[in-house]
Amino acid sequence: MTGQLPTRMGAAMRHATHYLKLQKSAKKLLLVITDGEPADVDVRDPQYLRHDTKKAVEEAGRSGILTYCMSLDPRADQYVSRIFGERNYLVVDHVERLPEKLPVLYAGLTR
Repeated sequence: MTGQLPTRMGAAMRHATHYLKLQKSAKKLLLVITDGEPADVDVRDPQYLRHDTKKAVEEAGRSGILTYCMSLDPRADQYVSRIFGERNYLVVDHVERLPEKLPVLYAGLTR
């Protein structure tokens, strides 16, 4: 599996955060499953997009929403911890392992 199209991750996370804030739940989780780093056809600077996504993570956190990233990009260790935090991500190097990893991750995050 390889990344195919741009992912404006920060904008998508802000959109999801808006709707999660409306939910009446004691615990709120925004689980991002991605095939690569933030990217967009309109923005050429990858640092800008990483920073924008990090800001979206911080905004969600201020609203009481835990964000966690499951990345299918084997190179994600290079950038994902700076965006989501040291303990808020998992890299799944082989997409075939996703059905095995996802339920365990979800159970651990929603306890």
